[in-house]
Amino acid sequence: MRIFKKKLTLKHQKFVNHYVRSRYNPIGLYKTAYFCEDEDIAFVIKVEDCEKAEAWGCVNMVHQLLVPFEYRRIYDFGRFLIGKNWRGLDLFDKKGQLLYSIGGLKKTPHRAYTLVYDEEKEFFRISIRKMAISKSLYQRFYVIANGLAFVQNPNEKVGLILFSKLKLPFEYYAIAVPQNGYTLGIIETSKDDDSVLYDCQVIKVRSQIKKEDSIHTTGINLFTSKTLDEVHAYFEDKEQFEKECNSIICYNERIKFSGDSLCFFPFDTENFGKINNDEYDEEEEANEKEDDYNEWEHYSHEEAMYDALGGDMEAIWNLD
Repeated sequence: MRIFKKKLTLKHQKFVNHYVRSRYNPIGLYKTAYFCEDEDIAFVIKVEDCEKAEAWGCVNMVHQLLVPFEYRRIYDFGRFLIGKNWRGLDLFDKKGQLLYSIGGLKKTPHRAYTLVYDEEKEFFRISIRKMAISKSLYQRFYVIANGLAFVQNPNEKVGLILFSKLKLPFEYYAIAVPQNGYTLGIIETSKDDDSVLYDCQVIKVRSQIKKEDSIHTTGINLFTSKTLDEVHAYFEDKEQFEKECNSIICYNERIKFSGDSLCFFPFDTENFGKINNDEYDEEEEANEKEDDYNEWEHYSHEEAMYDALGGDMEAIWNLD
């Protein structure tokens, strides 16, 4: 439990008076109660279960059970609650509905995103500011400073998201990190008897990426109908790539890409820039002393409410 230290509200005082055992209330139900940042929720342990290792539960201020009394610890995760016991981690919403059993969390370089791994820790859902969690599972993730995230689904298709908004559909083999208002999308177009063929789309990325249709295809292809080996060879020749790409005029402006700075997600080649997809660290277990209730302290209420670039705070979304 993460203790929230502030003066008790009237709700809290009434809860303590009614349900917490003391010399003033000898028939109280609970031995201990802690209140988190959400003042409608209390972490509690029953009087008769106070010696058990896994006996913590969660109730609201009108004594409705939200999390059953079977957890060693319970954590506040924005609009969600996480219970930890010998079986692992369970994720609940704050209405008390069990959503998923999870394998763990990973923080990302952008504080709005947290990866919520499945029990096998193979795939993950994406939490947005701990307010919403994607319904679909994904397998690779990369985010740039403005919050634009590159995501690969289990079918190995790549799309772009901005918080809860889908900016490019999951149709691409790879997408380049934008340069000077444009990006490139490698998309499968056809299959012949021997190989898959790919086109390279020129895609506009407007500076106001929060606006609708701020990222869209231009209808211009840098090349068409290349095999995967030919695609790799094309981008490895930086001089030829820059010559062809930077000769394109789109929306009355000249496209400008640097071959040295070109990075694709997830484009596996050793011959030109490649994104480091593992630059975020797995959340470390904190020291589990009896009085340490801050194991997830960097997942604070202030961070959950952080609104760096806006977005739909109420969204429950499915990117696919």
